[in-house]
Amino acid sequence: MSLNAPTGLESSPPSHEVAVKGRLLSDLAAGGQAGLEDYLHRGGYATLSRALADGAGEALADLAASGLRGRAGGGFPTAVKWAQVRRNTSPEKFFVCNANTGQPGGGKEALLIGLNPHAVIEAVALAASIVGAGVAFIHLGKSLAEEQRRLQDALVEATSRGCLGGSGHALEIRIELSEGGYLAGEETALLELLEGRAGRPRGKPAMPTRSGFQNLPTVVNNLETVLQALFAIRYGPERFREVGTRFASGTLIYTVTGDVNRPGLYEMPLGTSLGSLIHDQAGGITGGRTLKAVLVGGTSGTALGPDRLDTPLDYDSLAGIGGSLGSGVIIVLSSASSMVGVARDLARFYYENSCGKCPPCKDGTRRAYYMLDNLDRIDESATDWNIPEPLPPSKGIPLLLVNAVSAPRTSISYTDSGVGLDKIRLICTWYSTRGDCHHPAESSRMLQSLLDGFVEEFESERVLPAE
Repeated sequence: MSLNAPTGLESSPPSHEVAVKGRLLSDLAAGGQAGLEDYLHRGGYATLSRALADGAGEALADLAASGLRGRAGGGFPTAVKWAQVRRNTSPEKFFVCNANTGQPGGGKEALLIGLNPHAVIEAVALAASIVGAGVAFIHLGKSLAEEQRRLQDALVEATSRGCLGGSGHALEIRIELSEGGYLAGEETALLELLEGRAGRPRGKPAMPTRSGFQNLPTVVNNLETVLQALFAIRYGPERFREVGTRFASGTLIYTVTGDVNRPGLYEMPLGTSLGSLIHDQAGGITGGRTLKAVLVGGTSGTALGPDRLDTPLDYDSLAGIGGSLGSGVIIVLSSASSMVGVARDLARFYYENSCGKCPPCKDGTRRAYYMLDNLDRIDESATDWNIPEPLPPSKGIPLLLVNAVSAPRTSISYTDSGVGLDKIRLICTWYSTRGDCHHPAESSRMLQSLLDGFVEEFESERVLPAE
């Protein structure tokens, strides 16, 4: 298994089926693919027009009543974030729609834009009007050049027809294409990119609502969140809350990939069980094999075994077992998978996607990868320091301080206080809280969940010390 092979861990999995039967996807598909006239005929831009007419206060109230939570990360209440910026007295504010999460196994952004580019423009304009932003960004990864063109065409059409408001509601929408990458899913790293610098996190706590783009109040949401907000305001909070759970209302577009018969994008109510998504929607495990593990939340989540198929897929249920739903990426692994191989691939991925700003993260992920790649030597003294040569730098970013020739090490490492797999757990625990973003915590959580869930597999690949 390799992160570069079509196993479900690549950033845009091929051969996805698209189940356009969920309400958001159906609504997008029903109005807009034929262009602006069709979108206007079906009520397009009417929600934005109402919000501009009443000052957007009612729209924000409807959003709060809907209970919408961000469709990535920890599921923060969307209306709370928007209200924080709306109440800010700064004369300048910004809104950023991130349409490039960079999550391996993801890839829903191209679908959402392709179904209805005008809905994306209206949703972003609506969000900007609610928070009081004069400039809004739509950020796309480099693979979405065609989607950028479609959005730009839609923006020109909408602007020429006055759909975004008159002179009293001037809004500038900038559609930006960048190298993107995994770390651009972190909101302050994205803000750094938009300001023309390397996409590295700013530090904890991340508070763009106070000091975001150009140190001014900024809301950052991913594309699905922005479209769900348009849906909630257009149809009202009662309809939005018809599905989902008490504390996680609405639907989520789950991306199911890996060893399933029907990998694809499935819009389902929040709280849908993991087993139902895999077997009822994605057609079960390929080749008549059995389920071995599921990476819930993708590479930023946690590994669950087949005994957890009844787990509800919502923010709070997963947080309760130490996991994360993230943007809804579900990577399914069959009995044919080597969990040691999966862990090695993931460890290398975490190392290569560590930006290098925080040396403990870059060094820790590197050492974890090296130990996983040398399980047969893990009980040697200072195994995690005896790396023969530097690994390649991450994604072309110069990491001079991290990758420079290191000073001679002593013959022991603090990880030598542990034995076997505990040495990897020690290094993962050490770097998990030492960084300006969630990358070290997420990588540590995933690797330790694999070690804990498949101990026998890992133990079989290491040579036990002689008694």
